[in-house]
Amino acid sequence: MEDWKKGLIELLVRKKGLLFGEFKLKSGRISPYFFNLANVISDGEGLSKIAEAYGYGLQRMIGFENFDYIYGPAYKGIPLAAAIAQILYFKWGINKRWGYDRKEAKEYGVKQEKWLIGQLKDGDRIVIVDDVATTGKTKIDAVNKIKNYSGKRNLIFAGVLILLDRKEKSDEGTYSINTLREHGLRVYALLDAPEVFEYLKTTDVNGRKVIDNEQYRRFLEYHKKYGVEEG
Repeated sequence: MEDWKKGLIELLVRKKGLLFGEFKLKSGRISPYFFNLANVISDGEGLSKIAEAYGYGLQRMIGFENFDYIYGPAYKGIPLAAAIAQILYFKWGINKRWGYDRKEAKEYGVKQEKWLIGQLKDGDRIVIVDDVATTGKTKIDAVNKIKNYSGKRNLIFAGVLILLDRKEKSDEGTYSINTLREHGLRVYALLDAPEVFEYLKTTDVNGRKVIDNEQYRRFLEYHKKYGVEEG
């Protein structure tokens, strides 16, 4: 595992973006872990380091030369897109445009900003950034908004980059990543749940053991029941 990935996992733990125990999810499942990026990006350190991790992901998984525009779906995607654009400029010397969408239409002011904020251009290659892909609906809605309201031609969606892939199927047996692929979107993740558990099984964070053998066993059982291996 690359050093930036190790640092990302340890940052998530330290900033309580990853918690381990028993958590009831919106789906009703009892999960052995809980992911909340909002805890991590609530201060300057966390937001800067998360943006840097996305920068490494963009560099290695998509390539800086293969996109022009960073798009963050409302709401968590907005600070992510802004911070990523900034870190790309200050760390790598690369200047990329960025923008986001509105949840509700703006009925006054500049007509072009009714649904979208940012300077899209004809032929732009767009990367969508977000924290997770639970059902994929947010990303699909974002693509439709861009197509329907940007007024730009020949737009290309270069990929979707998320922080954590739970590698989990819905109760209907659907894997959100596959849903996005079916819509023509290539999906990349900085981390997935199995590799996080594998790393923390043998690694202390700030001199503290984060998960023990029992917690690891519970994750394996959970993943066997709800997880997916493909993708």
